Amino acid sequence: MPAYRSSRARRRSGAPTVLILPAALLALIGWVRSDPVGAQSASSGSLLTMVNTLSSEGVYQFNALDRQAAIANDTAFAQLQPLCATIAPTASPPSPSCSGPTLNLFDRLRELEDNANELLHSAGETQYSLRLDPSGMANALQWTAPEEFAAQGSLATRFANSQASLLADRFAALRLASQGIPLADASLWQSGDSGALGGAAGSDGESASFGRWSAYVNAGYGSGSKDPTVFEDAFYFDDTQISAGGDVRLSDVLVMGVMAGHIEKRVDFNSSESIVDGSIRGNGQSVLAYAQLSWRAAYLDLAAGMQHMTLDSIRKITYPSNNPLIPSVDETSYSDTGATSWIGTLGAGYTLQYRGFSANPYLNVQFVNTRISGFTEYDGSGFNIDTPSRTLQSLEADPGLKLEYVLLNRLGVLIPYAYGEYRRQFRDGSRDIASSYAAGTGGADFNLPTDAAPRHYYVIGGGASAVLKHGVQGFVQYLQVLDYQNYSDHVISGGIRLEF
Repeated sequence: MPAYRSSRARRRSGAPTVLILPAALLALIGWVRSDPVGAQSASSGSLLTMVNTLSSEGVYQFNALDRQAAIANDTAFAQLQPLCATIAPTASPPSPSCSGPTLNLFDRLRELEDNANELLHSAGETQYSLRLDPSGMANALQWTAPEEFAAQGSLATRFANSQASLLADRFAALRLASQGIPLADASLWQSGDSGALGGAAGSDGESASFGRWSAYVNAGYGSGSKDPTVFEDAFYFDDTQISAGGDVRLSDVLVMGVMAGHIEKRVDFNSSESIVDGSIRGNGQSVLAYAQLSWRAAYLDLAAGMQHMTLDSIRKITYPSNNPLIPSVDETSYSDTGATSWIGTLGAGYTLQYRGFSANPYLNVQFVNTRISGFTEYDGSGFNIDTPSRTLQSLEADPGLKLEYVLLNRLGVLIPYAYGEYRRQFRDGSRDIASSYAAGTGGADFNLPTDAAPRHYYVIGGGASAVLKHGVQGFVQYLQVLDYQNYSDHVISGGIRLEF
């Protein structure tokens, strides 16, 4: 380093102090500029500097996700730099610990860092810059962030809600049987009469008819969409589900049973509204044990069980390069994990009847504890993410009102109904999803918050139940979720039950 040696020579020859200090400063500057590692160290953290500087200067307004991605990538770059940076162009290759996916990740991060240096007009390295403008850099940062994983919690929660909804339909069928619909009275079918029915088991004399055992099958289809937010992507979703079970009437008051369910869920991210591309597929099974206690007009429903869902995700990372020497990024990462939930529900209500009309005010409470297992993405070139396990909890109370009218005809009993629920969430708030680059050195690079579930929303629905001769019963219904922030959700379901 000539400048440094020159300053030392002048000191030995008795050079004036006023000349020694400027010479030493110039020597230090020359040494830093001659050392690529020193230059890169000076530029470490340039992504967050770019986000803050360009935002404060009004050049481009980066959002909170851009900022979190900048912090994560700066952190990972600083960790990999000592392993992967070379001392000079003619020096030996990086250490063996920096190869394969680790070297690929370092190269991708260096390109982003160099692009930030270029936009900042800093003295840091720029030769690997992608030459993207601020908007392009914002998009590139969002492509690296794994905010897609927030949708996994949504799938697991919707599965629990779907099974609870089908179970509620089963409870309604049990109450219908216990209310003493007079199916055994042949004269009623012949006359085609309609009108008032008794309000409790046996209130229409000995004509009440229900079997001791029953088996049933329910099925449903739901679909909807989610609007984008800062930390969660837009997507479309749909699911198909089926449940089957059986129960036994132990007395005029108590029924106990078991319901098993299966569901297929699909999420496709909406690339037209979010910087995202990919999908999630869910396959789940559940089992719930339940009991109903019913008296003349009041009833109490209880259920407990578990569900497990496998979650297979595809996450794409793709952004361009305007530097002819640097290729564009186009990677696809895959992951497989599972979500296990424990569910408990409690419901109570009271049926008020006047002739063929009935009103049923009720309150349902549901608690769900879900654990999503940790996982590591695979098949990506460098941007694979490692995510630890996380736990979600939901406690929801649902007061509602159901209105019914009983119609009798020669074929059986038809009961059209409509209901509305106000739902109040007590536990499901925002959660931070910690993750890191699998090819990095460990630590939580990303720490992205999810959207909090809305505290208040509504559900409305309607349908019809039919009770036929020989213990056959069925229903079909449609429901819609209202005021659930950023979501639209519709479900149609139906089922058939046989007593014996």
